[in-house]
Amino acid sequence: MSFVKKLFREYKSSLKPLPIESIPDLFLFRPIAFILVKLLYYFPVTPNQVSVSAIIFGILGGVNFSKGTPGSFALAGMFYGIAHIMDCADGMLARIKKNGTPTGRIVDGLADYTIGIAIFTGLGIGLSKMSVNLPAPILLVILLAVVSTVIQCILVDYYSGQFLIHVLGDRKSISGEIAELTGELEKLRRQNCCYLQRLLIKFYLGYSAIQNKYSRKQRKYDPKRYYQVNKYLLRLWSMVGPAVNILILVISSFLFKPEIFLIYVIFIANGWIVLISIIQRVVNKKIEIV
Repeated sequence: MSFVKKLFREYKSSLKPLPIESIPDLFLFRPIAFILVKLLYYFPVTPNQVSVSAIIFGILGGVNFSKGTPGSFALAGMFYGIAHIMDCADGMLARIKKNGTPTGRIVDGLADYTIGIAIFTGLGIGLSKMSVNLPAPILLVILLAVVSTVIQCILVDYYSGQFLIHVLGDRKSISGEIAELTGELEKLRRQNCCYLQRLLIKFYLGYSAIQNKYSRKQRKYDPKRYYQVNKYLLRLWSMVGPAVNILILVISSFLFKPEIFLIYVIFIANGWIVLISIIQRVVNKKIEIV
């Protein structure tokens, strides 16, 4: 029994703060990723190598989507699921081994974008080879799905970040992250090594500088009050987060019914974020410290 408790504590320590974990990640993807992490723990495998593996599986998913057959869609769904498990595992491995780096966070973000591009490109090509009854041209439908997914991910990430800032106080500001990455870049320059890492940091610093320039002044809230009213709203936001989108696309792929995913991400999820956005604004306005 003590072994089970120890394992559970270790699993919990490998997670992000629980309030920002989505249900599919918490009860499906991350438990599988944790098994993988336990297998990799005793080998000289780095989180960045796991991120690269996630990219490879994501590209394999996109390639299989592009074939447009029931068998290839099933394989694509499987590869996409594995890619997300690997994407979960890189951060979990970094937290357990305590060897996360600023560059690692950039690589993790790059993996997400690369996998997304591969999956949606392959899905668009595959749909063009299928006799799917869509209300608009395939290119337009895929574009709407991509834009919808990006907006949903940005909003979920934003409100998760706000929760970390106002309740847990453990998320660095953009300016703090810029300072940390600038220090890392200077260290790599002095060592005259890691040219790819330096290039990634430079690109990310440029992106962060734009964010910092146009970010609005942070509002103030009482942490306890913010937690009480936002813990449920955050769970509602997570219902349109990346893990839910991935799970629905994987299921749709095995059923060879990509229209299920497209209807969800374009209509249902977008309707949901409009509703939650309105509620979020009203709630936050009531508890803001003026």
